[in-house]
Parts: sequence; C-alpha cells; structure tokens
Amino acid sequence: MAAIQARAWTQVFGTLFPELPAALDPAATAKAWRQAVTLAAGGGPYAVFAATDPAGPTSITVGFAALGPLLDPDGGKGAAELVALHVDPPHQRQGHGSRLLAAVADAARSPSNVATRLSTWVAVADVVRQRFLKQAGFGADGATRAWHTDAGSLVDEQRWSARLD
Repeated sequence: MAAIQARAWTQVFGTLFPELPAALDPAATAKAWRQAVTLAAGGGPYAVFAATDPAGPTSITVGFAALGPLLDPDGGKGAAELVALHVDPPHQRQGHGSRLLAAVADAARSPSNVATRLSTWVAVADVVRQRFLKQAGFGADGATRAWHTDAGSLVDEQRWSARLD
C-alpha cells in the first residue's frame, strides 16, 4: 500500500511539489497503513479495501481505498470520509478506482455506519481526481484547507462530497 501510494503521489504531485513524494518514508508509511488496516479489522466506521489484478499464477494488489469517520468539525452528522483512494499508475483507467469507490460507498451506508454523505479532500491541483469524483457524483462543498510540505510548499485542498441516499 505504501509503495502504491508513493507511486500515485509521484504521478500527481511530482512536478508541482517534487519534495512531496520524495518525503514519503516508505517504512513509516507502511507502518501507518498496517495500523489503519488493523483498526479497520475491528469494524465500525473504518474499512480498508484492496483492488487486485491477476498477474500470472497469482494476483497482485494494484490499488486501495480507506474509509473512516469524517473528523471535520463542520462536517455534520451522517458523514463518512474517503480517507484514501490510490491506484498504481500502470493499472489506472481499468475500473479499479470506480470499484474501490463503490465498495467504500457501500460500506459507508451499511447498517453499521449509516452515513448519508461521503466526503474526501482533494488537492486543487489534482484535476484528474476532481474529474473522476465529478463523474461519480461528487462536488466541491465549499470547505477548504491548506497544509505545508516539509520543504515549505503549500498544498491547497477542497473537500468534495456526495450524498449516499
């Protein structure tokens, strides 16, 4: 998962924020995803999904998505967050992202979560993700945030949301 995330971030941010993909510590990222998967295994508002693709006699993981509760103070009740959705660049545009998003939406509105809205944060510069989300029924909901990379670049993000009912 950490390697897929690093390759996906490099594809998206490599030219805009060259320090961002390089700043990903593979060991720390892998540890964080192991903890997230362990937390998701407990059920409740957390879930992690993997997309696989056959590769010879075995299958390989080509993408993943993570669901969690929306932690934004202005997020309102009944909201869940698409925390991550990454597909390895060589496997993009094969339906993996759409299937992952559908699995997250199904889990968010399941009886154990009962979310009525799914939200995610998208970099303003990530027009490919914005197009993907728009086609899936998401739209910018007016919330914004910004964060600084370790090298001092500013990454502006918008929250995108979709109703699940």
